[in-house]
Amino acid sequence: MTTTHGAAKARPATASTRDAVLAAAEAILARGGEAALSIRELCAQVGVTAPTIYHHFGDKDGLVAEVVDACFAEFDRALAKGPLPDDPVAALGWGFDRYVAYGGAHPAHYRLLFQRKLVKPTPAGVAAYARLERLVDAIAAAGRLAAPVSEAAPAFWAGCHGVTTLVIAGFLTPAAPAVRHVRDALVHELTRPAPRQARGGSR
Repeated sequence: MTTTHGAAKARPATASTRDAVLAAAEAILARGGEAALSIRELCAQVGVTAPTIYHHFGDKDGLVAEVVDACFAEFDRALAKGPLPDDPVAALGWGFDRYVAYGGAHPAHYRLLFQRKLVKPTPAGVAAYARLERLVDAIAAAGRLAAPVSEAAPAFWAGCHGVTTLVIAGFLTPAAPAVRHVRDALVHELTRPAPRQARGGSR
């Protein structure tokens, strides 16, 4: 009984230590990037030893990957909130607005996600991009996509990222007319108008 009780108490402590390491690493990465992340400094902040870091994450690259994956998961959840417009083209414009708004509200997270060299896509990062592809797929299914999904999705993401980067840098605000114009230009370039309904009856 004593051993079982001790093990049960140790699990939350381990999870708590792991969460503390992730939170501290995220703060360091957001502040100074991967070059600023020192395992020694991290251990001093959290009050653990280096073997504890390696036990949970394997190595520094594994730790960074988990931090980025957690940030991608939060980013994806934020983009999923709210009712999606029924019209697939309107939904794409809606996604653009949500994307820019998230980046503007969470600049440190956004920099960590997208302004670093991509080593390997994380599962949550892949899931977030798949959400964009589903939006574009829905337009294709409606017969309104003007380019292949494999071209339209990255083109749309490139536009979102460019605008968001300028918003984070302070050159634009999310409500600036330029943001709306870029969004509308992307939607116009990548989609077609809805087909007109055939008129019923006879003259």
